[in-house]
Amino acid sequence: MFGFLKHTQQVDEEAQDEFIERVNGAAAAFLAAVPDTSALDYSIESIAALDVVLEEAYQGRLALTPMQTVGAAAYLYEVGRRHYGGLYEVCDDEDPVVLVTGEPDFEVCLCAISKVERRLRNGAADTLPEFFQHYVRAVTARTSDTIR
Repeated sequence: MFGFLKHTQQVDEEAQDEFIERVNGAAAAFLAAVPDTSALDYSIESIAALDVVLEEAYQGRLALTPMQTVGAAAYLYEVGRRHYGGLYEVCDDEDPVVLVTGEPDFEVCLCAISKVERRLRNGAADTLPEFFQHYVRAVTARTSDTIR
């Protein structure tokens, strides 16, 4: 998946710190748009609460700017990173930033931006709890996978 980076680059701690700061800033901007954030505590269980918020947006009861939508994905990334570790990496146009967990032993690539956008576009057909559990299963099993 991103194994080619291991041979050509060391982890740039300063760049990772900047990624983390920016991702947390985006998540904070998203949370500022949500009327009730009491269940959004970066726990694994809070993914269900995040999904409820995105359903509100899908139904038109909560307006999110494009940056707040990215912030919802940032929240999802931070839940993963805080519980399972990982590094933020640049990816592609659909997911400009991804969370990669498990390197160098395995690589689970979480692509939250495209998933959140699909959730907002398709409604309940693209819920987040099962998506995130797919990530958890891959990390727990130490199996390389791309979660989109």
